Amino acid sequence: MTDRPEKLPFSFANFADGFDAHIDASIRGYADLIGDCTELSQYFVENGTTVCDIGCSTGRLLAEIRARNQARAPGARYVGFDIEPAFAPHWQTRAGDNIRFLVQDALDYDGFVDLSYVTSIFTLQFLPDRHRRDLCKKIFDALVPGGGFVVAEKTFARSPKVQDMLTSLYLNYKRKHFPDDEILDKEKSLRDKLKPEREADLIEMLTQTGFRAENIESFWKNHLFVALVCVKR
Repeated sequence: MTDRPEKLPFSFANFADGFDAHIDASIRGYADLIGDCTELSQYFVENGTTVCDIGCSTGRLLAEIRARNQARAPGARYVGFDIEPAFAPHWQTRAGDNIRFLVQDALDYDGFVDLSYVTSIFTLQFLPDRHRRDLCKKIFDALVPGGGFVVAEKTFARSPKVQDMLTSLYLNYKRKHFPDDEILDKEKSLRDKLKPEREADLIEMLTQTGFRAENIESFWKNHLFVALVCVKR
């Protein structure tokens, strides 16, 4: 017997207070990814359109995108979606006249219209395959011509040998920021929730929802994480 308290299953809501610092330490180059997503937005955001962040967590990315485009496209609207109400306190400092955040499953949202730029940063990987396709199809259908969809996901390598090497490199990186037992507990808790796929499979899924393969381009990679920008033509 032991007096050690039973550990609760991992949830990003448990890290809501310091989530941005947690994710920065969890994924090497994450701040660069956020910066790239923000800079890319200026090529898509237009007056009279809506910008969405699916799985917005603290609202950091959406707020940065708004700040980057507010002067040049003051008539754009910004909406963030997350199913975790624990992130809501962060939204209070980032909400404004044209930016709002919803505790809402984007799959059940019927208000997607005139989208110019949508981001989904490490969100689809937590959805079943059929729901990923449904959500991406809803986004594609609602994008204006020339609109952009940025998808960042954890992926599997094409080669088992490379998968093993990159997994080892990633674990070595995480051990610089987190104790081993925390890394292991998180890995166990996410085993039945996190469902990555190969980059090629992700691209195939996006083409099946409407995007042309030649309009899907990777722009950021680190370890087994990748980000794609998809343009509706």
